[in-house]
Amino acid sequence: MADAVLSGLMTELGKQVQDEVLQGVIETIVSTDEIFNALPFRKVEGSGLKVTWEKEIPEADFIDPTDTIPQSEGTKLDQFVETVRVIARNIDISKFSTEVEGAPILPFIKGEIKAMSRAYRRAMFTGDSSTNPKVIDGLQKQIARIESKGLQRSIDAGKNPLAFSMLDELIALMKLGVDAIVMHPRAYIAYKELLRQKGNTDSATLQLKNFGRPVLTFDGKPVLQSEYAPLTTDADGNALTEIYGLYFSVADGVTGLYGGNGGAGIQYRKLGDVQDKLAIRYRFEWYCGFTVLSPYAVAVVKNVKVE
Repeated sequence: MADAVLSGLMTELGKQVQDEVLQGVIETIVSTDEIFNALPFRKVEGSGLKVTWEKEIPEADFIDPTDTIPQSEGTKLDQFVETVRVIARNIDISKFSTEVEGAPILPFIKGEIKAMSRAYRRAMFTGDSSTNPKVIDGLQKQIARIESKGLQRSIDAGKNPLAFSMLDELIALMKLGVDAIVMHPRAYIAYKELLRQKGNTDSATLQLKNFGRPVLTFDGKPVLQSEYAPLTTDADGNALTEIYGLYFSVADGVTGLYGGNGGAGIQYRKLGDVQDKLAIRYRFEWYCGFTVLSPYAVAVVKNVKVE
């Protein structure tokens, strides 16, 4: 199997012999979706971060000057530990292809980094450590955990098409504010159609910090696309998706996590010659995580019908 994989890589490298050798430095994550322009990353000391959520805030009331001062029961808290996970890969690059035929290595390095970032972005929505203990808990799992404590964080669209009122309700749930409204590209198309019905999209397009270009907005909040936002088909053939409101912060919001001494990004290094092959091995590793530091930092509209 290893020989077949190496042979396949040689074939792919051979296709690039005439290409100009790419220059530059590998960025933290080469291929990103729009969320990564805004998602912060927080360093974790050790293997996990203890997250504390407010479960119940005590009630206060007025009293008469002569009344006995009531004793507070204090704020009730929920705590859990968010663990740093590992994404890692090796790739063997044929020395004949690179040293004799002159094929560039950089596209294959970028390809591995793209694969790792896609795995993270997918899990950021649907990861569930209860079914796969190796993966991060994504937004679906985080919201389910919050709602299990009795705090509403979701709105059921009832399999109706996207409407502005759904986004109004979404924002109303976001007590800490909204840094982004995130939706699948098919919902994004539906949102643009709503704007066209009102005239045009110009009034909903703003130049916002972190994005470097005009982006669509709703009520001044950036509307971002992610192909990894959940999209399912029900028994009647309806395509249903989820739209998220996110507040980003390393203190009390939605944040990525990272461990180790290599920074927040994917690390790669050249291991050297493969013992029994004419190939060089490269290793890619990422000690990463994801969490929601406040239950008010995320909300979702579920069961939005899209064409």
